[in-house]
Amino acid sequence: MLGKFVKAARWAIHVIEKILEYISMAMLALMAIIICYQVFLRYVFNHSPSWSEEVALLLMIWFGILSIPIGVKLNLHIGIEYIYRKCPRPWQYWISRGVYLLIVGFGLIMIIYGIQLTQYMNMSTLPATKLPSAVEYVVVPISGLLLILNSLELLLTPYGRFLDQCRLEEEELTG
Repeated sequence: MLGKFVKAARWAIHVIEKILEYISMAMLALMAIIICYQVFLRYVFNHSPSWSEEVALLLMIWFGILSIPIGVKLNLHIGIEYIYRKCPRPWQYWISRGVYLLIVGFGLIMIIYGIQLTQYMNMSTLPATKLPSAVEYVVVPISGLLLILNSLELLLTPYGRFLDQCRLEEEELTG
């Protein structure tokens, strides 16, 4: 029963991540289009819309913060590999578990303070679009939740699967 629940939870997380990846790609493309539009209007007609810079900045903030859990899932976060690689495999396993626990803690901080920041910023509006300023910050707790889910999945990786991943990484490096 628990195995089915874990499998269903992993599937749901995977679906959510895929949706967020596509949303992130769309935001990046839209940001590029808006910036090109703004530059074109500025240099050709000597006038750019007031909303374009604000919306592009909003998209950049959302794209950047939504990329954090994706980076953790794909193991793209910054690490000190030299010392880590010199340790024996069992130590590497436990060091990585400690790192994922720290990332879970960071995700909790993102959720707690992200909610507080979003609530606080709901009292003001963005100047050009008149959207609530909370729109810029609501992505922080969302990203924190995804960060925790991804980190817990990696934290609970069995030692055998960890060894398989290490072998694959070594083959890629030597291959």
